[in-house]
Amino acid sequence: MNDKIKVEIFGFKYKEISQGCGCSHKNSSCSGCGSGENKSCSGCSGGGCTKTIEDKKTKNIGEVFEELKEFINDSDVKDNVELEFIELDKIDIEKEYERIYETINRGFEAPITVIDNIIRYYGGISAALIYKDIKELLE
Repeated sequence: MNDKIKVEIFGFKYKEISQGCGCSHKNSSCSGCGSGENKSCSGCSGGGCTKTIEDKKTKNIGEVFEELKEFINDSDVKDNVELEFIELDKIDIEKEYERIYETINRGFEAPITVIDNIIRYYGGISAALIYKDIKELLE
């Protein structure tokens, strides 16, 4: 496969984010954010997250995205991935990214992670889960 896997993170760069995994749906816990093919994502059900003393520090989404970039750039998939951070306050989300707009309007909180045009995660950024998804897509 010669194409790169596109990973897009939609969020507010300077918004603080709690570290580790958790549910980030405003109205209910652990429900998917779509129906039908290619429209599901996971928050707390994804697994693969650990919590350490270091994780308890409050960081903003931009810092966590930079950590993700570092993680991917130090991995075996670095040449097969295109990472992009899309700041929600700098785009017309309703016109440019309708699926993301609808997902957020249903109560799922940013950051929203889209991998290969599929909404995968919301409410946090897990380098381990994103890496796992990339590896699976490259197989």
